[in-house]
Amino acid sequence: MELVYRPMPELFDLLRAGGFRVSVCSGGGRDFMRVFAEDTWGIPKENIIGSAAAYTYTGGRLVRSRELLGGLDLGPGKPEHIFAHTGRLPAFAGGNADVDIEMLRSAAFALLVRHDDDRREYAYTKGAEASLAAAGQLGWTVVSMKSDWATLF
Repeated sequence: MELVYRPMPELFDLLRAGGFRVSVCSGGGRDFMRVFAEDTWGIPKENIIGSAAAYTYTGGRLVRSRELLGGLDLGPGKPEHIFAHTGRLPAFAGGNADVDIEMLRSAAFALLVRHDDDRREYAYTKGAEASLAAAGQLGWTVVSMKSDWATLF
């Protein structure tokens, strides 16, 4: 838990308290995220959405394929994967990079996290220029790690 942004589980708890089902949609591998998501964030493995290898059931076993199931979970792949997994587009989506634009556009409420705190973490806004521009045009909420988060970890 030492490397988990404190506002993430706080937000997840707030959403659950409001009756929302919380899922994580990651450009990282779904199976990788499932290893720690339940213990770290309290999000069940079945609510983790991400790029994943296809599997076949052969000889009584699941066998991992070299093919991707549904393509990469980046850009337009994010809302595609979310819809395929849940049957709906998100009411709320949070992201931090240009690969999240389509997911944020598909949500009723979009929150963009700006990684701009080079003192407590590492400022890396490169790769988020287009999403920051879209946030201004589309009225998304932008949260600054530097200015808006009292505690990072």
